[in-house]
Amino acid sequence: MKKTLLFISVVCMMLGMTACSGESAGPSSDLTDREVLNILFEKLNGSKWTKGTEGWGTERPLAEWEGVTAETGADGVERVLKLTINADSVSGDIPAEIGCLTELQELSIRVRNGQNSIANTVPAELFKLEKMEKLMLYINGKEHYTLPEDMNMPAIKTLVISGPEGSFEGICKLTSLETLNVSNFKGQIPESVGNLTNVSEMFWETSEEPQGRVPAAIGKMPNLKNLKIDYSAFFGGPGVANAPFPVELWDNTNLEYIFMRNVANQPSTIPGDKVAAMTNLKKIVLCRCGIEGTIPAEFFKSGKLTGFEIYDNNLTGEIPAEITNCVDLSGINLNRNNLTGSIPANLGNCTKLTTVWIQDNPELSGSIPASLANCDRLIIMGFKGTKVSQDVPAALQAHKNFSKWHLFN
Repeated sequence: MKKTLLFISVVCMMLGMTACSGESAGPSSDLTDREVLNILFEKLNGSKWTKGTEGWGTERPLAEWEGVTAETGADGVERVLKLTINADSVSGDIPAEIGCLTELQELSIRVRNGQNSIANTVPAELFKLEKMEKLMLYINGKEHYTLPEDMNMPAIKTLVISGPEGSFEGICKLTSLETLNVSNFKGQIPESVGNLTNVSEMFWETSEEPQGRVPAAIGKMPNLKNLKIDYSAFFGGPGVANAPFPVELWDNTNLEYIFMRNVANQPSTIPGDKVAAMTNLKKIVLCRCGIEGTIPAEFFKSGKLTGFEIYDNNLTGEIPAEITNCVDLSGINLNRNNLTGSIPANLGNCTKLTTVWIQDNPELSGSIPASLANCDRLIIMGFKGTKVSQDVPAALQAHKNFSKWHLFN
């Protein structure tokens, strides 16, 4: 290891840290991919890595370095195609020299700067790698970093990024994107996110203070299937966004998975006629979104739902009997609403149920359906805070998981 560190130090001194563009302010255009990797090792605390170091700093072919996929051309020049840096002590700032890896197609890098970090920076050069198809960038530190508005990654399909702040307009120009995952961000999701017409999966999650409303554009993203917007991720957020619910969501008939938490604090109802057209929907989770009114029976028309969770809202009225059409339903969570009436007697038709949460609905009454004994996989069931009868049907008492349920406590 001492020889490795000496070799890297000498390389860095010889390179003089000039820029890929050839300008004096940054890495030289003459840098080889091997030299760039040595600089990355030096700048990202490589001497403290206790894993992920196999081959690094040696004369072995780059393809034999841990986390590196490389090829050697007919001219004998080694080029890095894929790079993963995910050791246990990666810290520091990613150097601008990474922009010299012009053949790079996939990059996964995790930097753990911890709570002692004053600031994090990510070089703009990283977002100008024209052959990049998949970028996974995890920055864990005290401070956020800003993203450049000028990005040039025409081949990018997958972007997974944590810790950014700012306008995010640069991301919204990457029209080739198919998967977008932004976590631990600070700022507002821009309306221009609607430009990402090829995106099928889009996740935005953070525990930072929510800013602004969820863009109306999500209702017009033609390929969007999986959507998650969570303003209380990780260890809990500071509160619900002071914004209306994005009613345009109900216009997107391609959606299969919806997860929205803490995105709105203004009352909103769910339009049954629009839900009826969402025939691809398989799972919906709405938590603390200001939802009120009745549950549209149209949710269950297609019979495709596998998860139905609308909790910590203000739902009223009865649980539609049509819910039993969804025979593949595995989870129900209607906790902390204001539902009335009784639980549908034939709920046990949904034999794949594993969880039934209907707690803290003070006016919900009736009995526990004996048909739930048909749900062999049922492991969680609770009716605390309701007027549901505590007389448990004999068939349910004979269920193999009966002792695990906490029905009224």
